[in-house]
Amino acid sequence: MDLHLCFTLESYLMKLWSRFLVCGVLILELASCGSITSNSAAVPTAGFVSQETIAHACRQHTTRRKGTSGFEILPEGREAFLARLAAVEAAQRTLDLQYFIWSDDLVGTTIADRLLAAADRGVKVRLLLDCASATQAEVYSAALAAHPNIEVAFFNPLTDLKGIFAGNPIPVIGEIDRMQCRMHNKLLVADGTLVIGGGRNLGDTYFGIHRHHNMRDLDFIAAGPVVGAATKSFNYYWRCPLTRIGNEAKITDRERGKLRDLRQHLARKKRAFANKSGRPYPLFMNRTDSLQALHHFLERMIWAEYEFVADPPERMLRQTAVASPVWHCIEDALRHARHDVVLHAAYFIPQNDTLELMRQVTARGVHMQVLTNSLASIDHLPAMTGIANRRGAVIDSGVQLSELNARAHDRRSYIHARRLTPLGMHTKGFVVDDELSFIGSCNMDPRSKYINTETGVIIHSTAFATRLKSHLLKGFQPENSWRITRAANGSILWTGRRPNGRLSVHHMEPQASLGRRLACWFLRFLPWENFL
Repeated sequence: MDLHLCFTLESYLMKLWSRFLVCGVLILELASCGSITSNSAAVPTAGFVSQETIAHACRQHTTRRKGTSGFEILPEGREAFLARLAAVEAAQRTLDLQYFIWSDDLVGTTIADRLLAAADRGVKVRLLLDCASATQAEVYSAALAAHPNIEVAFFNPLTDLKGIFAGNPIPVIGEIDRMQCRMHNKLLVADGTLVIGGGRNLGDTYFGIHRHHNMRDLDFIAAGPVVGAATKSFNYYWRCPLTRIGNEAKITDRERGKLRDLRQHLARKKRAFANKSGRPYPLFMNRTDSLQALHHFLERMIWAEYEFVADPPERMLRQTAVASPVWHCIEDALRHARHDVVLHAAYFIPQNDTLELMRQVTARGVHMQVLTNSLASIDHLPAMTGIANRRGAVIDSGVQLSELNARAHDRRSYIHARRLTPLGMHTKGFVVDDELSFIGSCNMDPRSKYINTETGVIIHSTAFATRLKSHLLKGFQPENSWRITRAANGSILWTGRRPNGRLSVHHMEPQASLGRRLACWFLRFLPWENFL
């Protein structure tokens, strides 16, 4: 059967199943006198919203602005953490945070603790979270929202039912499509004057201090008009009907008492996490140190023309596969490459149209290098099946493909945990023709292209491109990654360099356990690439 037809049939059957399931759910709910909570009853359902209305909202709420602003890269976890901590500690008026993941660990708890301290000194704090996965406990429970200066909102929340289905994310009519669509954006805006964005979620693994697995990642810090564009995008999401704001009641004396307990609880929790991890980073900064740190970043910024783009929140209600505005910017940049592309993509799963684009680009003599995860380094095994299934087609398209070495020689630059852990990759960035740079949240996979919402910034500057490209090229060094090629018989080869300088050639995924190889081999046969 044609692969496209398989996916079409699968999508059709899933939609039929969702509608069949909801009939039973609604009948049983009525029988048990249960009801959908008021917090999710008003969430728009794609099946009952005019697609023309959604298309209009998408056109209106796509944030896209050009201009000149200052930018600096944050490739290393320590600096990326200190930049966020300094921005929170120095803020005097407002703090807006938009994140896909906010982990219940040292990084997540430290930021929550310092946001509470910022609110105590009068800063208005807004937290906009996806929270489809495990989340920092005090943020997820909206305990922070008891503070009069803090609002916590959840974007596109899972349906919460009462009765016999209490606690289960049971879909209602048309909801399966909506529920798999997530807000993948990552932004922190301080006082409307500084923005930090890129690939990092708030969690230890993205800042190099997790005890078991850590990532190389990439952010930018920026000042100037681009901050206004980021704020505009944040406000679109904040006001979107898909957003649920949890801070609606006025604070009471009892809640003030809970806040006092919360401050002590967060401080104890933060210290406990820090003691386990060996206190790799400061747990707070005074105002003088925070301002000095931000001044240091500002001095290093390169002022350049830019294009900030953020997907509209309503795009996840579209019932047809429409590539996101961020994706269009990425493809347009690659399409116009003249001689050189250096790209890091944590989950590199190009579908047929993207493969054809890469063939056209490389056929013009453009040298395109791509670094993605290996089976040993990746944190999301299903995504590896997409990478593996497209691996041969990618190298046949003329792209120089490499996969991250989980024991890369330079992993000490990214890992600050007590022991040296395997290294993974979460970076989303590229440089074209030593002139154009991209840093954002968008992966090169179908989920970022068609399902999730994303954000990113394109910077037009040879000086900035030189700085970013120098960082990206380190990942391609043979001691840091595996070069993917074909053997004479057509099979895939992985070639790298050992610590002693000798070449190391493998005929199957290096460094991966037998169990992981078998699991990946089995999962590769599932027809789910469109959802990866």
